[in-house]
Parts: sequence; structure tokens; C-alpha cells
Amino acid sequence: MSVYANAEINDWLPWKLLNHTTEPACNWLYTGDKSFTEPFFDDTISICRRMENNCKSFKPVSSLSLMSEWANGADALSPTAIIFHVSRCGSTLLSQLLSLDENNLALSEVPFFDDMLRLPFKNKTYNNLMAARFLKAAVTLYGRKKTGNEKHLFIKTDSWHIHFYESLRSLYPAVPFIFLYRNPWEVVLSQRRQRGMHAVPGVIEPAIFGFSNQQINLHDLDYYMTKVLEGYFNKLIEIVQADKQVLLVNYNEGLDNIFSKMYALLGLEIDVKMRSQLTQRTLFHAKHPQRLFKEENREEKAPTYLSPVLDLYNQLDVIRLTTFG
Repeated sequence: MSVYANAEINDWLPWKLLNHTTEPACNWLYTGDKSFTEPFFDDTISICRRMENNCKSFKPVSSLSLMSEWANGADALSPTAIIFHVSRCGSTLLSQLLSLDENNLALSEVPFFDDMLRLPFKNKTYNNLMAARFLKAAVTLYGRKKTGNEKHLFIKTDSWHIHFYESLRSLYPAVPFIFLYRNPWEVVLSQRRQRGMHAVPGVIEPAIFGFSNQQINLHDLDYYMTKVLEGYFNKLIEIVQADKQVLLVNYNEGLDNIFSKMYALLGLEIDVKMRSQLTQRTLFHAKHPQRLFKEENREEKAPTYLSPVLDLYNQLDVIRLTTFG
């Protein structure tokens, strides 16, 4: 990788963790001037992987320590806000709305960030402090400007990263955290149609959720997702009662209003052109941008085992309405 050092390193990103060695290493991917504007980050990666520099037999690899060294002194944006969510609550569309503003760099569920946070769960040689240091270096490298117009960096986490709140807050003590949530039964129904990683027992290390081996062997995936959501909502309540650098928003407020609340919190302006773009984009599906969005019909009654998490949802809603308006 040393042949790409200095100026040319700006065109490369660490994108994949290699765990087959004693010391984890990372693959580097050539991205050139490609911006992250696709609905999912992996879509952008797929485009980059077809670039000529990534089709060669030689695959650049470095240690994580060297990655950190290269991040030192990089001309990069610091996070403007970090977005947490309980999944299927509009966070993907929110990150796309942020991308409509040419002054924004929006990074949505970057797999390499997840690799860094989960590193101690995969390799006991590394502790949370080391993982946090590597994560900060990765954020710096991903936060470099592509167009020269970027002024603000937004990071949308994976849903389970709410359990890494303490690590992220220690890295970015002054950065506003946005917490987006939704009625748990609606989340479960959405997961039923297409399961995410966190909705299938054992795909994500169970210790992250505080689960036992018995809990990850559950065959009822809806019930399992309910237990995941209980952990999310309990953590959300704990955080928003203690952290003053947060904004709590409910999916049912509408993405237009959520976007406006975020911009108001951050002291950013929405001009007439931007407002028109927002209105137009929210008409379409987040994951299928060519398809008009339509709310799913929810006639089925929530099962009784959802009662505990629905109670937590209602508690959180009271906190939002009394504290955040």
C-alpha cells in the first residue's frame, strides 16, 4: 500500500476488515472522486469495486495501526451529527435527504465503522479503547472531501450501535446525537417482510444485545426482534434522560419535519430549492427511489408479547413530547 501513500491515499478508503491473521488488517478500495449518494453504502462500494484500480490482482492491504497513521493530519470534516435509529424508521431516507444538500457528506451504515466497533467481540486482543481509536481514524478517512463543497458530515449508524453509545460519545463529546424511533409493531412487521442482520439470531454477536445462548436460539423471529427492540428502547430512555446533546424524533412526525428539526438544532438553513427537493424526494421509497412510497396496511393486531416494548415506546413518546416538543 505504500506505493499509494501521500497524495494518492486520498483516493483510497479502508473498506474491509481481514481477520484471518493474528493482527487484523484492512483491505483498501479505490474510490476516486465517487461520492456516497446511493440508497445504501454497499451500493456505492459495488460501483467502486468495478473501477479499474480495484480489478487488478494486487489488492492493497495495511495494518490498522498504519491506517491510523495515515489518518493523522488528513484534511477531513468532523462529524456534524450522528444519527441513531431502531431500524425501519426512516433513517435511510433521512440520510438521502441530507445528501440532497451539496454541503453535506452523509455516510450511511458504513460496514467498516461497524467492523471497528465490533472488533473487541471478534478479536479479544483488542479492547474498546483500541477499537474506538481505530474507528476515529476510519471516520477521518471517510470524512475527507470529495467535491470541495462539503461543509458538514453526517453519520448514520447501524441500529445496534445504540449499544455503543458510550464509546461514540467519548469520541465525540460535543457532537449532537439524533435518535430516531418508531412504533415497535410497525418495525416488527417491516422486518417480517425483509429481515435485517440484527433481526436474525446469531448474525450479530449476542453479547452486544446482552443476550444469552438460549435467547439466540429462538425460532420465532418476530419474538426475537421484539427482544432486540426492548434493548433499544431501554437504552434510548436511559440516554435521553441523561444526555443534553440529543434530539429525539418519532417516525410519525414525518421526514420533512424531522429534517427541519435537525437543521434547526444545527443552525443550518433550508432554502426554497432545498425545500422543494425534500418534498419531492419524500414521495418516493427510501430503498427503491423509483417507486412511490405507500404506507403498508397494518390491520393485524400486535401479539401480547409486544406489550413490554410498546410500554417502553409510550414512555419514550412522553419524554419526547415533554422534552423535545
